[in-house]
Amino acid sequence: MLFLVACSAAAAEIDHAAAAMAGTEAQFTQRFTPKGFKNSQVESGSVIFGTLPMMRWSYARPEVKVFVFDGQHSWFYVPAEKQVTISDLDDQKRSELPFLLIGDPAARDRFFAMREATRGGAVTVTLQPRSAAAMIRTINVTIARDTHLIQRVDYTDREGNRTTFDFSGYQRRSVTADLFRFTPPAGVEVVQAQ
Repeated sequence: MLFLVACSAAAAEIDHAAAAMAGTEAQFTQRFTPKGFKNSQVESGSVIFGTLPMMRWSYARPEVKVFVFDGQHSWFYVPAEKQVTISDLDDQKRSELPFLLIGDPAARDRFFAMREATRGGAVTVTLQPRSAAAMIRTINVTIARDTHLIQRVDYTDREGNRTTFDFSGYQRRSVTADLFRFTPPAGVEVVQAQ
């Protein structure tokens, strides 16, 4: 049975999920499906969540890479390329990164309208952009009702590409602010994104 719930309840559910995820580590599988294709590019690894938007994504397969977010900046490191790209996270970039929106109620409310649907043991919150020009079209966040932990995030972009993250194996772990900063290794090229 499916129940639709008002926007304020949807926002509260996302806020509960953001709080529940802080101080956890989980395994993830990411699937990217370009528009018009049936086969997905699949990547996997682990992610550590601080107080959102602080996150550390460690990809293990098929290529090792690391994404680190401290809330104001992001670092993207690909060891095979010996390069780290640093970006400042302005409002525009935040609106294009679903995981940053989950932990930022003001930006989430400014850029998206929300609705909630309950089915069985899960709650799905759908975020629709308020602007027709938005890069992200639809975000669906599936949350376990009993733990408030996010099980899946999937979204489409304005080109029709679809990205899905599935999470499993959540474990509590201690986190410090240093975990959400990145110091480039010696000999690595550092690029400041525009």
